[in-house]
Amino acid sequence: MTDKIKIKIKFLTAIWGARYIEEFARVSLPSYLAPGNLPIVAAENDLEVLILTTSESRATFDEMPIFGRLAELCTVRYLLIDDLITSGNYGVTLTLAYARGIQDSGEAQTETTFVFMNSDFVLADGSLRGMVDKLREGHRCVMAPSLRARAEITLPLLADAVDPVTETLVMSPRDMVRLTFDHLHPTVIAKTATQNFVTCSTHNQIYWQVDRNTLLARYHLIFMLAIRPEVPMPAVNSYCDYGFVPELVPSGEFTIMDDSDDFYMLELQPSWQEKQFVHCGSSTPDKIASELSVWTTREHRRFAGVDIVFRTGELPANLPAAREKMGAFVADVHKRMTPAVTHVDHFYWVMGLQAWRSLKGDSYGDQAAGPRELKAVQNSDRPGSAVPPARPRTTLRRRMVHWYIGLISWVRAVAGTKPNVAVWHHSWLDCRLVLNWLSAVGRRRPTRNLLLSDPDSALANAFSEQGGFEVEQGIQRFIDGYRELDPAARAEVKGRYDNVLLHTTRANVRSTADALQIVANYVAPGGSIAVYIEHVNGEVDPSNFSIELAQYAEEVLPPSWIGYDIEAQFVGGTAKRRLRLMERRLFRHLTPSSVWRLPVLVAAVGLWPVVAAMTAINNFRHRDIGGVCPEFCSSALLTLRASDGGAEGARPSV
Repeated sequence: MTDKIKIKIKFLTAIWGARYIEEFARVSLPSYLAPGNLPIVAAENDLEVLILTTSESRATFDEMPIFGRLAELCTVRYLLIDDLITSGNYGVTLTLAYARGIQDSGEAQTETTFVFMNSDFVLADGSLRGMVDKLREGHRCVMAPSLRARAEITLPLLADAVDPVTETLVMSPRDMVRLTFDHLHPTVIAKTATQNFVTCSTHNQIYWQVDRNTLLARYHLIFMLAIRPEVPMPAVNSYCDYGFVPELVPSGEFTIMDDSDDFYMLELQPSWQEKQFVHCGSSTPDKIASELSVWTTREHRRFAGVDIVFRTGELPANLPAAREKMGAFVADVHKRMTPAVTHVDHFYWVMGLQAWRSLKGDSYGDQAAGPRELKAVQNSDRPGSAVPPARPRTTLRRRMVHWYIGLISWVRAVAGTKPNVAVWHHSWLDCRLVLNWLSAVGRRRPTRNLLLSDPDSALANAFSEQGGFEVEQGIQRFIDGYRELDPAARAEVKGRYDNVLLHTTRANVRSTADALQIVANYVAPGGSIAVYIEHVNGEVDPSNFSIELAQYAEEVLPPSWIGYDIEAQFVGGTAKRRLRLMERRLFRHLTPSSVWRLPVLVAAVGLWPVVAAMTAINNFRHRDIGGVCPEFCSSALLTLRASDGGAEGARPSV
């Protein structure tokens, strides 16, 4: 057996500030020190780690033992980037820092493979070994996807997995993918085209559910993991994930780490990151194409031609079919896109660089001045009292009051109670969500059903009276009760119901995911779970619940959501909201405070039928409820059914 040829590798990471260095040393670096990562790379290759940092931060590294362990593996050097640091525009700073790291190799740039690693990346064991295998195949450019997880939940779990003796985080790819699946970032959910609950306006990645253990993806924006330049690093003219590949590898040759078993990189991001781009509903190929056409370069579109698989088990039998469907979807998107944008002086870069220069102040006030990484950049500033009535009148008034009260009572009776309300009722569309689901459930064989709701749920009384459902009022009490059950009792309730309807409100929606984890244990194979989210009196809420609800995606869907077929339906809209506000204003005048306000009452009574008629017309127009989320959503219904018939597998152990 011949010895492997040693590859000259320079591992670049940019990190500064004591707090961020400590966070980096808590989880990220321990994962790099797993046996199948830096240790195996150092043993078989010529490895140097180059840390891009500030002079103020330099001493912090020496104070932490884990960096001493790193130095035992390979050469560790520090390259100062004080002149690149600003209080914002991290992307510009990072790009220029990486460029400095490359240029640090001088004439040896084209003989060196540069590995880039952001400080918020966590690697599964064996990932860097997989990368080196690709390099040994002769590839000059290796691209790698990262999958986002909610940092505030995932980080403590990862920290607990670090061996306190060896200071290493050794986690297999499948285990790390499972951890990520259980705590996916809301932007990942929003970019999953196979669900229509939430979407976003930044589809730089597109995800596709395969089964509970597998997620398929296409990446337009993907991380440049390793590059062996064909030419030396030129002046920077774009962000690193836009311009490094075409500038350093003009031939365009690249490969992608397309299977998480070979390489897996978890990206830690706080849940609020980019949530402003998330909203309820779904996106069409035309919408996605429109947003991608704005910024994607030729390279971005080429990268998105490769399927990427994230998995926690063996490749599923239905993967080829899923690949075909996703391929057709992405092809449809690309067919609708306008010509690619050049990476050179990309307008995102121009705007970012201009802001960066502004933040630098006098340091680089002269456009001709600046760090050497920018010296050839040109035109970076382009734009871009009442008398008591007589007795007869009092008698008449009483009669009128009795008649009026009777009229109001009749109207209320005709209006009905939830969920069975008249078409002119402001909640008619909201109730249709529940009634349509009940109709679908009723078309199946005799079923065992459960309504789980808050104590003040209007549905609880209706369901108790009409039968067909067991009713549990008090969601948290139900959850706590299950957690107190011993294993035998849990086995007894397992699969007790065919269908479960969880009724919650805006006030409690953020605890939905916890409830669904418990509810899943009660659902029989082939059964379904419906979540009815009601924004009670939402018309007086100045906020837009359509936007707000999207921000809670990761707190609504259970951790095992990938294993479910999810169908979302929404009702609401500006017209519905305005009509309800008009109705509420009229209602304020239906109980006059004095006889002098009777004319106002008469006017309100006369106008209300008009508003009710307009409400009925609006309700009738929108009777075909679908997955498009309107402005000012008033209710939503999510239906979850195990996608592969394996509700057992999708059900978490609690």
